[in-house]
Amino acid sequence: MNLSRRRAFTLIELLVVIAIIAILIALLLPAVQQAREAARRTQCRNNLKQIGLALHNYMSTYNEVLPNAGGPGVGYLNDHSPLARLLPFLDQANLQNLIDWNIQMGHPGSGILPEALRPIAATSIPTYLCPSMAGNPVTDITQQSVTYKTAGASYGMVHGNGLDSAFHAGSNPGNGLCWANAKILIRDITDGTSNTIAFVEAVVGPGSNATPPAASEKADPRLWRANGSASNAATGQNQGYDAIASAIGGWTGGKNTMWLRGSVPNGPVMAPILTPNSKIPDFGSGSAKAVASRSFHSGGVSVLLCDGSVRFVSDNIDRNTWHALLSRSGGEVVGEF
Repeated sequence: MNLSRRRAFTLIELLVVIAIIAILIALLLPAVQQAREAARRTQCRNNLKQIGLALHNYMSTYNEVLPNAGGPGVGYLNDHSPLARLLPFLDQANLQNLIDWNIQMGHPGSGILPEALRPIAATSIPTYLCPSMAGNPVTDITQQSVTYKTAGASYGMVHGNGLDSAFHAGSNPGNGLCWANAKILIRDITDGTSNTIAFVEAVVGPGSNATPPAASEKADPRLWRANGSASNAATGQNQGYDAIASAIGGWTGGKNTMWLRGSVPNGPVMAPILTPNSKIPDFGSGSAKAVASRSFHSGGVSVLLCDGSVRFVSDNIDRNTWHALLSRSGGEVVGEF
């Protein structure tokens, strides 16, 4: 009895099949990645919407006053961020109840956070984190030979559109919404709530204890801040990275790494004078900073306007338009953005 032989794949046919599968994966993978990033961007927008609702509920509770960035005072007493003040309106009342508002927090740069506040500072809050962020939101910081952990935030309340400085009422109150001891009312936003940004996106850095790139390296500006005069960034944005490269004295990863504090250098209050995702890195020297709103989204950043709406702002936005959106009463005509 004759039996027909079973025919197997030849090597060439097998290689063709593998090549076809590889091509299909190459075609489908970007689409899957884009779908995932779209979902993450949507969640980021939802986070900002939740913060916007909390902001308006806070104002309704406290006679239309916006949350401020605490106050320096003696020992930096009550130097809490606006995000710390919004906790009860984001279903985080139990966490806020753990905060002792009468503890002197110490100088944000040279001092050390009191031990009683460290577990709170190390608590990561999902609503305060963009899902597209890279790395761990909880980082290490060492002050006065003591190392402890702090949790960062992906969103910062707007201090204004000038060079960032210590948020001291009187020395630099800013033309935005938030600084130390600020008592801004909703009626003070004369440019219109739909033309004024309340919160911008920010990227949590790898932490001040992370090993930085060499000063001569071109570090990722989303993750690292350049050590140097803030005025370098403000002037260099017209000329590009090469114009300021020689002014970089090193890098630090301590960006937006503590949601609890309102003060510079690492708290969630900022004056993003640079346009979104600027190729010019953030610069900082002491309390003075020049920073940008940054994200891991392609093409721009999400922002929360004072009317509670969320917009996606292109990296290519005109600088004057961007600065107009950051001030509360500049009298500028914003137009479309």
